[in-house]
Amino acid sequence: MKKNVVVTGAASGIGQAIALRACRDGHLVIAVDINESTETVKKITTEGGKAISYSCDLRNETSVTDLFDRIEEKHGAVDTLVNNAGTMGRWPLSLTETSEDDWYTIFDTNVKSVYLCCRQVLPGMRKRGSGVIVNIASELAFKSAEGCTIYCASKGAVVQFTRALAVEEARNGIRINVVCPGPVDTGLLLPTLGEVPEDNDEQSFSATALKRLGKPEEIAEVVWFAASEGASYMIGSVIMADGGVLAS
Repeated sequence: MKKNVVVTGAASGIGQAIALRACRDGHLVIAVDINESTETVKKITTEGGKAISYSCDLRNETSVTDLFDRIEEKHGAVDTLVNNAGTMGRWPLSLTETSEDDWYTIFDTNVKSVYLCCRQVLPGMRKRGSGVIVNIASELAFKSAEGCTIYCASKGAVVQFTRALAVEEARNGIRINVVCPGPVDTGLLLPTLGEVPEDNDEQSFSATALKRLGKPEEIAEVVWFAASEGASYMIGSVIMADGGVLAS
């Protein structure tokens, strides 16, 4: 059955990889980001898939409401929502170096956007008695890292938000889970790691048991499993895709 799949933060990185993975199963991918996801849509259509791009400030209630109203009007109901949009803000910074603006930038992007998007799609999912939401958190929800205290707190909030909402909505036929990636080769890491060489297996990324960064495509496979019928017995699950960071 072909579905309407909304992926936020779809312009690049993990979000783009999730969008590409969804299209390969023949679904309509609705790629959402602060700017148009032009490159993502181009890649999907090149592969013969169907995708459309919407720009939206997911931190703004009115913008999010208008976005999902437009999506439903033009494309129908949202079957699957992947809340991937996120930011690390300015980092690394000690807490005393941060400002209140840093707090709101990170929490509004990482937590408020998840809340707003979930709130928009849930009424329709309840009415149909089905739906899937996959939120993206981080292994930093469970371990500390110097210089990104606010980010760690925001991802911990996403995990517990997911668990509580999953229990609340299970009776309505809605499955909600959260995926926690470890260090992944995306733009978020570049400010501190610098350019990552193609053969990053030889790099000393000692935080992971695999001694390398993850690839966006590897995370996308885990996310898409969580969105699939293969995960039908998973409710409020916290799925680690961290290269063994926590196990180490």
